[in-house]
Amino acid sequence: MTNFDEVVDEINSIVDWYRNLGMDYTGINDLMYQRIQLVTLLSYYATELGDCRIQWKNAEAQTEKVKRENTKKYLDAGFPMSKASELGKFYSVNEYVDEKRWDGLYNSMRLFYDNTTSIIDAMNQHISNLKREEQFQKNTNQV
Repeated sequence: MTNFDEVVDEINSIVDWYRNLGMDYTGINDLMYQRIQLVTLLSYYATELGDCRIQWKNAEAQTEKVKRENTKKYLDAGFPMSKASELGKFYSVNEYVDEKRWDGLYNSMRLFYDNTTSIIDAMNQHISNLKREEQFQKNTNQV
């Protein structure tokens, strides 16, 4: 699976499936299967998240580079440091906008990743509880 939007859609469909389960749901095999699917999809998502972080950090470095180049240009022209620094910031505003766009995208993706991880943790706990109940029923029926 290579389409990022499909990955997000599939993650959301599994989350919706899990969200709509009844309180008394005991289909442990279905839960384990959906958890495997979710973990696999999350690994695809993590790859995109990593790429997004690289883009963000590259944009951050580009902003700093342009800002420093402009600051140096104005320092060399005889401007005081505070004025040269402000002009450096001013003339790097387009790079700063790009950096903030990548920053926002990364943080949004990270939030989705963390929330999905929390859902996997809840599924793990649910599976563990069902296994414990199943074992308890086996032990009490043998007596």
